[in-house]
Amino acid sequence: MVNPTLKTFLEATACVTKEHMDHPLELVEGEVPPELKGTLFRNGNGRFVHQGVTYDHFFDGDGMITRFAFRDGQVRYSNRYVRTREFVEEERRGKMLYRSFGTNLPGGWPANALKMQFKNAANTSVVWHGGQLLALWEGGWPHRIDPDTLETIDRYSYEGVLENDFSWLDKQIMREMPFSAHPKEHPDTGVLYNFGTVAGTKQRLVLYRVEPDGQASIEQAIPMDDLVFTHDFILTDSGKIIFCLPPVSFSIWKAFMGLATPVESIRAIQDAPMKIMIVDGDTIRTFETDFFFIFHYANGYETEEGTIIFDAFAMDDFPGAEANVALMAGDDSATPRAPLRRFSVDPATGSVSHHVLTDYPGELPAIDPALNGKPYQYCWAVGGDPKADHKLLDGIVKYEVQTPATEYVSLTPDLPGEPLFIPHPDRQSEDHGWVAYIKFEVATTSTFLEIRDAGSLEMVAKLRLPHNIPPGFHGCWVKPSL
Repeated sequence: MVNPTLKTFLEATACVTKEHMDHPLELVEGEVPPELKGTLFRNGNGRFVHQGVTYDHFFDGDGMITRFAFRDGQVRYSNRYVRTREFVEEERRGKMLYRSFGTNLPGGWPANALKMQFKNAANTSVVWHGGQLLALWEGGWPHRIDPDTLETIDRYSYEGVLENDFSWLDKQIMREMPFSAHPKEHPDTGVLYNFGTVAGTKQRLVLYRVEPDGQASIEQAIPMDDLVFTHDFILTDSGKIIFCLPPVSFSIWKAFMGLATPVESIRAIQDAPMKIMIVDGDTIRTFETDFFFIFHYANGYETEEGTIIFDAFAMDDFPGAEANVALMAGDDSATPRAPLRRFSVDPATGSVSHHVLTDYPGELPAIDPALNGKPYQYCWAVGGDPKADHKLLDGIVKYEVQTPATEYVSLTPDLPGEPLFIPHPDRQSEDHGWVAYIKFEVATTSTFLEIRDAGSLEMVAKLRLPHNIPPGFHGCWVKPSL
């Protein structure tokens, strides 16, 4: 059934056509704390409709970086599309030229067969590290972005580290090795860790290490028996890297012949176990548990006894192409809803257990980045009421993961994006700070930046954007030293 809220949102945010620079935001409620100084960068799809074609998947729109500069109790807004080579060529030609993760070119299989160069949408996340602002995407190289003008500098390979040199044939199959959209920075060392799934003569899970000065290297290239689909990972304080690998099958030939998009070629194998891979230097161990599909982890860490704990929004099935087509048509019944689930892995015995921390479903979690890989208490996410008569995630949830307990603020019928945690400069506790997110408001068909107290979830400030934009996916907070 078509949800009027979702339909209104999709129509109002179908395509961002204007780019602003240093536009002062109108304050409509509360006040911006003077202690809140820095820059919030966000990334996400800037449009659901391109060259007259509606995308079939939320992940396909061209990446658009937004910047919110906080100074002296005011916020100035800028937005700019990432000028990928695909974006530039399609804008110049005035037509869609590239297939996407979930959308084929118009014209059926004849228009898509053998076209295996997919668009790098550069739309999933943005990270500041090593003096570089990078727009990230799941399946290709990052794009360097000028943090002041938001202009695209180049398609970035970390001085060739991301070029595929495994063999001549591997390079022909996949010249650009992916650099995932969820890198993890160690809070104590400043080292950035990331991965890429690389198809070729062998399937490889490639692990990257980027020093605080931006020098990158390949730490490991792990051969895989099958193609894997993993979006996120866990980095523990001691440097262990953890992946959950759900069993999926890929109909590569259908994608190759243009009969299916990449997402249509993926099917979950629900009667097989999910594998948990723990990489500890050269030691790699794999454990098994019940089938789940995971997009995002809240956090993970090791106990003093050596048990590995991690919390994730674990779904019972892979949200396939049909669900996303329905969502893009305004049908909220296809919205994946997953509770926050805690996994415990005992490497000594090989045992794996899991349980639900709360019934409140959520996604797009954020924590205090200083506690990445360490024991923690709080997580903030987009969430939903488990008793609601719809499936939209239309609230903000604060999870207390150790008790556990849940605080929920309903924004019904409005739709928020990822609530990014911003620590108070003089914080006295883990939740001393703010959460900031973009929200589409149905009654006014307007988009706002909202700031809430991270501890109480009470409203602090609400500012109106000069135009409607989709809430996007992921962002980062950069202190004033930028």
